[in-house]
Amino acid sequence: MSVGLTAQTLPDFSSVDVASLSDQQIESYLKQAQAIGYSEEDLLTLAKSQGVSTAQLSLLNSRISSIRSLRVSQALGSPVESSRLRKPYLDSLEVVSKKETNIYGLSIFRKGSFLSFQTNQNIPTPQDYILGAGDEVYIDVYGASESYYQAKLNPDGTIVLENIGPVALSGLSIEEAEKRVKDRLSASYDGMKGSQPNTFLNLSLGQVRSVNVNVIGHVEIPGTYNLSALNTAFNALYAAGGITELGSLREVKHFRNNKLVSTIDIYEFLQNGFSEGDNRLESGDVILVQPYTNRVSLKGATKISGRFELKADETLADLLNYAGGFSENAYAASIKLNRIQDGEKRVADINSDQFDVFTIQAGDEYVVSEVLNRYSNRVVAQGAVFRPGNYSLGQGLSLRELIEKTDGLRPDAFMSRGIIKRTTEDLSTETIAFNLQNVISGAQDFDLQREDVVTIFSKNELKEESFLEVLGEVNQPGVLDFSQGATLNDVLLLAGGVSTSASGGSIEVSRRILSDTQDGFSLSETFVFNIDLEGKIIEDGEFKLSPYDQIVIRKNPNYKRQQLVSIEGQVHSPGQYALKNQGERISDLLSRSGGINQFAFVEGATLIRKTEFYEEPTDLEKQIDDLINLQDKFDKSPDLLTEAELAMLSRIENSILELEKRDASNQNLSNYAKRERIKEVIERNALTSNIQLKQAEAIGIDLQSIIDAPGSTSDLLLEEGDVLIIPKKSETVRLRGKLLYPTTSRFVEGKSLKYYINNAGGFDYRAKKKGTYVVYANGEVARTRSFLFMKFYPKPETGSEIIVPSKPLKVPVRIQDVIGITSGLATLALVISQIK
Repeated sequence: MSVGLTAQTLPDFSSVDVASLSDQQIESYLKQAQAIGYSEEDLLTLAKSQGVSTAQLSLLNSRISSIRSLRVSQALGSPVESSRLRKPYLDSLEVVSKKETNIYGLSIFRKGSFLSFQTNQNIPTPQDYILGAGDEVYIDVYGASESYYQAKLNPDGTIVLENIGPVALSGLSIEEAEKRVKDRLSASYDGMKGSQPNTFLNLSLGQVRSVNVNVIGHVEIPGTYNLSALNTAFNALYAAGGITELGSLREVKHFRNNKLVSTIDIYEFLQNGFSEGDNRLESGDVILVQPYTNRVSLKGATKISGRFELKADETLADLLNYAGGFSENAYAASIKLNRIQDGEKRVADINSDQFDVFTIQAGDEYVVSEVLNRYSNRVVAQGAVFRPGNYSLGQGLSLRELIEKTDGLRPDAFMSRGIIKRTTEDLSTETIAFNLQNVISGAQDFDLQREDVVTIFSKNELKEESFLEVLGEVNQPGVLDFSQGATLNDVLLLAGGVSTSASGGSIEVSRRILSDTQDGFSLSETFVFNIDLEGKIIEDGEFKLSPYDQIVIRKNPNYKRQQLVSIEGQVHSPGQYALKNQGERISDLLSRSGGINQFAFVEGATLIRKTEFYEEPTDLEKQIDDLINLQDKFDKSPDLLTEAELAMLSRIENSILELEKRDASNQNLSNYAKRERIKEVIERNALTSNIQLKQAEAIGIDLQSIIDAPGSTSDLLLEEGDVLIIPKKSETVRLRGKLLYPTTSRFVEGKSLKYYINNAGGFDYRAKKKGTYVVYANGEVARTRSFLFMKFYPKPETGSEIIVPSKPLKVPVRIQDVIGITSGLATLALVISQIK
């Protein structure tokens, strides 16, 4: 048939939007094409000849294939799906209730639980599974002939197979459906017939249909839910958010076609892991959760406590079974019951022999008590015995027998006296003293009673613990335990030996005064010993120490650590220099560094010095730094270290740890108090509270005067940490602050400050002209001075910096302030007139 004829019977696809066509319209076009003898390929060729784009052609082809597959299942030469695993059912509901409850079993269906009851969609198809509309089936023909079908049951319950026609499968099991399809296909496949077929057929379930289930009653979200046909009643309860506190867990009813299919007892699932009434769902099923009928409370010493729902024929033994039984400390002989009867509460005791027959009543409250926190046959031994603790009284136990049970007395036992604390019938106590020596020898003994507490005292516990305190210049200062016969040399060894700074110093031993003849004026008795330069005691190193002696090792007054100063900039040998003596001056440092070079800017020389707020490292911190530097030297080549170097490295590590402990507890009280006092004075006298306390400051010096006259008043004494900076010659002047264009200008000899201000564009409108000042290269400052209406600006020098400050912000006077001031003045005038 020609294209022209087709164009007369079919639409012009070039004017049609394929995406907007409905499935019915495309199916109509297919029927028209089939009526005139055209295939689907001919229809696509026609559309292409009409100028339809490639994208529209692809979409039309896809729509035709989709509609055809819905109508008829084609026979394919290979399996339709590489994987026939069913897709999981996805639960899109959010958490409904996070409220905690003490009702047993109520939380398992709530969305906050990790238990989802989701059925595995890829289990083997159950034998009793009944096919229905929406189920997908795979039909595999194999053997002498091979074909594969994939079909979905339509709303009428049939599938349509190519060249076969419709086959009704709804209401059949998988086995029955396979037999029916085989009967229909055997007409086309002769190999399926006879007693020895060579062509075979297999039918399996693909994607499972969805079913609509109504969940009503006391659930969190009653409603209709779309679930997988493999799901059970538990899945429906979970989808509905679980059961509310008013719902019953013992009789959940499952209806189908207006008939009761099953009654589900959720306690059966909680106890045994399954429930016989948890059946698979069908469309139209109803799950009903009715109100609870018989709920009781269980408190106390059980493994699970809370509220339980029991059936009318269940007993107290069943309740205990649901609660997991008694806990380890439960009193199982009886249970207390609180019951409402005849309009009032009643109390009853239920003995253990009644648990199996005692009938539960709604509203009952059962309380399981714990065992008493007391011993019926205990005595206690404590103190100076080898095995203190609780012991059994038995049929009778004497004091001496109890001591033998404890494996005897410790060597430090106080033999003169022991105590028995006895509990009387009214729970008061009485004390019975005994002579321990007599008990051990058999001259005395006591019969013990229940809850007797026997105390054997220790000699060491009856006196204050003796100790020695070592302070000062030792490697491990602190408190040491006292031993009889300890000497001064012994204690110094126990304290790690004296430090280097103690060589040539002294030792002072301070001793408590215990004599009755003192008049109370003296505080301690003092002994002084000198130390030679090798760290040994010159006098009696075997001096016997007494308890509580305080040993102070003092530093050699002539011991000084090296103090460093620095010189930087335009000198021949800049760097660090150690001070030779306390009288060394700037001129000495300059001389040692080789003097200034030809580029030195003498007028700009500055001395940087630490202030009182500089956090000076302590001797301990300096010692730690020295040891760390030494340790780093060894760590660079650990594989090449000798045995002696490894031993030294171990000692260094131990020393660092010990010094860090000491440094953490050490505080230079003098420096701390000085800084705090200065800070307090500054804050008390300052106008603002945000003063920055600098740790270092610059001191302006006249280096030329120092060079010309060493030792003069300009030649300052040096201090540790001083830094002398001699900059390179500068030929500029820097301008900063409230200027139109702050910049750096070339220095011109003889020019005034206004010349440089003009080079920066002049003053800004916010500039405080009379506050202009100049900072010279050596750190000195010169400010603008005023006389009458004239201003005398400081003279700039090479390397100096001109700074123009800003005017303070003006706070406008408010009307309320004006009224307040006026009222005050009026009141003052009135008072003055009355006085006159």
